[in-house]
Parts: sequence; structure tokens; C-alpha cells
Amino acid sequence: NKMTAWETVYEDACDIVARIPVIAAFIYNLKYREDRQIAIDPDLDMGANFAHMIGQGKAYQDVARMYFILHSDH
Repeated sequence: NKMTAWETVYEDACDIVARIPVIAAFIYNLKYREDRQIAIDPDLDMGANFAHMIGQGKAYQDVARMYFILHSDH
């Protein structure tokens, strides 16, 4: 049924978008940090978690949050 076919595609798209920061951090660490991967911190939000995973400090967490908020509009 084409009226409900979009539901599974929407769910898959949301799952992919949710994994983009993890994939980006993995690639960054592989290229610039000699493959030293940092685990996800479940207590942090998406922007802060991305900053944490690429080894940046607290100041960069706010920058990452603003970046993700500004680009989520597009």
C-alpha cells in the first residue's frame, strides 16, 4: 500500500541520520588521530557527544551543538 510504504523508509532515514556523527567521528579519528577511537558517552547530547568522540574539550561542545542546530534546518 503506497499510503504506508513511506513509514519504513522514514524510519530507515532517521536511523541513518542519527548515525552520521558516529561515522564522521570514526573517519576523523582514523585520519587525524591515528585511529584512536573514543566510545560514545550516553549522558551527552548529539553535539557534545560528537565533540567528545573526536577528542575535543568542553568549549567545542557548544560549537558542535550550534553547527548541528544550524544545519538541521537544511
